[in-house]
Parts: sequence; structure tokens; C-alpha cells
Amino acid sequence: MLSSGSLCCGGLQSHASPDQLIDDIVTAFPDLLRQLEPDDYYLPEKRLGVLIESRFIERFLQFWGFVTVDPKRFAAEDRKPPKVQLQSLLAQTFQFTF
Repeated sequence: MLSSGSLCCGGLQSHASPDQLIDDIVTAFPDLLRQLEPDDYYLPEKRLGVLIESRFIERFLQFWGFVTVDPKRFAAEDRKPPKVQLQSLLAQTFQFTF
């Protein structure tokens, strides 16, 4: 069983994958999906993923220098998953155990 403390950046720290982080959060906290208001454009999983990427990864982790995100992740009209490069500050600041 995953704990909320291990999920904060666990998917990022072990896989450098925002998608894995989002999957871990959806698995551990399914009520988050139920709390999202219905949307005609996105499934709840997709909306939660957008929120995690923009608010947690970009506005928190990248802002404070824990990660860098490739700014060229939009090509044509296809949205690519962000490429996240972990900085040493993340490992120095946070310890995640499973």
C-alpha cells in the first residue's frame, strides 16, 4: 500500500515520470476524481493530470528548482507528456520510501 507521504514525488523520483505520478495519485486517492466537476472536454483522469502537471510540477517543483521541465512539449497540436529532469536538490530535500 502506498502512503500519501511516499506519493508526493515518488513517481517522479523513482521514474522521472509525471504520468506515473498521476497514476499513483489516482490509485491512492480515487476520491479526487469524484471531486472534480463534470467537464465536456476532458475525462476526470485527464483533468487531474493537467492540474498536477501545472500546479504541482510546474508551479511548485520547477519554481523552487527541484525539477526542470522541457518547455518544448507542445508540438503541432499533439500534447506530449512533459519531460521532467530531476535536479539534485529534490533528492537532497526529500526522501521517499515505499
